[in-house]
Amino acid sequence: MRVGWIVLAAVTVFLGIDAATSSMLQLTDCEIGVYSQQVPNLEACHASIWSYFGGTVVPVVAVPVAVCLIPVLIPRQNVSWLAVAALFVLSVVGFFAGFMSSEPTWVGLYGFFWPLVLLAILVAAVASLVTPRRSGPTPENVPRG
Repeated sequence: MRVGWIVLAAVTVFLGIDAATSSMLQLTDCEIGVYSQQVPNLEACHASIWSYFGGTVVPVVAVPVAVCLIPVLIPRQNVSWLAVAALFVLSVVGFFAGFMSSEPTWVGLYGFFWPLVLLAILVAAVASLVTPRRSGPTPENVPRG
């Protein structure tokens, strides 16, 4: 299970890089000709998200990476499913923040991580199926005497 979440964290890093280097088209309505003070023209519309937000992008895209690393540090099935739920919520909030706002917000960056939710579900499900059952004496099957 840990390996799956580590791989997922690495994939998340690449999704974060992709998000930061994407154009402002992804977070605004400028592709349909709706400009704002923050994105006043077509040139600004094609600028990268990194150029708009600068270094504040790094902690924003680090949050999903941290969520993927929590099940590595605490390898329990319920923690894995909580991580899946957190990634889902981040993605939905990010998607709607980017879709519903004419002005760019850093929360909209979380909308880039929706493919991660599908992979996280897969990792958590596989981990649930493959988790080895404990053999030998357990508190439930040890005779009391």
